[in-house]
Formats: sequence, C-alpha cells, structure tokens
Amino acid sequence: MSNNEGNVIAVTGAGSGIGKAAVKRLVDEGASVVAVDLTESSLEWTNDFESVVSLAGDVTDPSVNDHMVALAVDNFGGLNAAVLNAGVVAQGDIVRGSMSDYDRVMDVNVRGVVLGLKSVVAVMASTGGSIVVTGSVSGLGGDSGLWAYNASKGAVVNLARSAALDLGHLNVRVNAVCPGPIHTGLTEDTRGTEMGDAMEARLPLGRFGEPEEVAAVIAFLTSTQSSFVTGAAIPVDGGVTAGTGQWATYGGRKRGYL
Repeated sequence: MSNNEGNVIAVTGAGSGIGKAAVKRLVDEGASVVAVDLTESSLEWTNDFESVVSLAGDVTDPSVNDHMVALAVDNFGGLNAAVLNAGVVAQGDIVRGSMSDYDRVMDVNVRGVVLGLKSVVAVMASTGGSIVVTGSVSGLGGDSGLWAYNASKGAVVNLARSAALDLGHLNVRVNAVCPGPIHTGLTEDTRGTEMGDAMEARLPLGRFGEPEEVAAVIAFLTSTQSSFVTGAAIPVDGGVTAGTGQWATYGGRKRGYL
C-alpha cells in the first residue's frame, strides 16, 4: 500500500464515486483531507472522519477553489497534494447535442480543473507537491454519443501534461488517472442492460471496475512512492485501451480460441 501518512490533500468531486473512494483511501493511509462537492448533503458522510474537513461549492467558481486551499492551510497547516476529480457527463451525438450541455461539461470538467490547478499551485510553488486530475479513457479516444465529454477529457489529459512541464521546476508533479467503465453514478443506468453487457464484453478483464480500484492508483500518485512520475496519463480501464478497437468483443475466449 502506498503511504500518504501526514499528507494534506484536497479532493474535489468527493461526494460519491471515485472521489468518495479516494477520500476514504487517503484517510486510511494517514492523510488529512479537504473534501469538496457541490452540496452539503453529498458530504454528510465525511462527518464520521475527524481528519476530513468538508466544503460545499461549485468548482467553476474561483473563490471555492481558493477557499479549499485556505481550509487545508488553516486546519492542517499546508497542502501536499490535490485530486481534481469533479466532473459531469452529457450524452447525445454532435448533431443533436445542445451547446448548453457542451458549455456545462467544459465548464466543470476543464475550467474547474484549471481553477483548481491555479489555486493549489499558489501554495505548492514553495513546497512542491502532487496534483492528480481525473481524466478518462474517453480522453484518450473517441466514443459515439459522448462528444462533449470526449472533448473535455481530452483537454484535461493534455492539460495535465502541459502543467507537468510548466511546474516540474517547482517540484510539483501533475498526472492524469484515466478510468474506463467504473461502477459509479455515471454508469449506474447501464447495470443489467444490453449496453452494460456489451461494454463488459469489450473489457479484457470482463467486468466494470470499482471506484476503490481507481482510488488505489490516485493514492499512489499523491504519495512519495510516485516521486519520479509526472506528465503521465494512466489508464485504469480493465485493458480496454490495450486493443485497437477493430474487434467488437473478446468473445474468442468463450469460443475456445484463448
């Protein structure tokens, strides 16, 4: 297990899914955490943890990001790492998809990350640190019907790479974790459906991942065990990006080819 003992870490999108799993994992490893999500009700679960301070707010607001950093400094004495995880998705093809959906996806998924980067670097510039942004395998390739989400996550992945180049001289590392199909609220409506079954069939490991499996990679990246890792986009995807996409499924295993 990677070690975050004594680290102070801010996590956005902490109310559910990957963000919630990340907070729990980091606390288990000895970190103090500022957990950020859109509403107070989504953060009520953090009341069970003495080493977690919660903040309700919209990450597209610069003042919320500044407040997140201030809470870390005021309550825990500094900020060693940040997990910029808040995100939304909109479905629909590029012809019929609305620009209002596009604007909201880009606002949260890209602007929110940029603002978070700017706020946390203001503290880390003098101390160094680690920043993890949640990209997606949808930022490494295209998906039918997810054009706005693809555009936003592609931007986030390259943003992480650019920030890693800009901030390396400050000993601030920036990496992107790129989940594939994970059992979260964003994929809940695919459980037990034909779509869900088809998605699982394309995964070499034959199943969706769990938020805790992504959180384990995030915890590694925030720890000093990843001290020479920066500018990376790490898939946590059950192997889906290992293939070319030319074959619809891995059904050959069932037919006895493998």
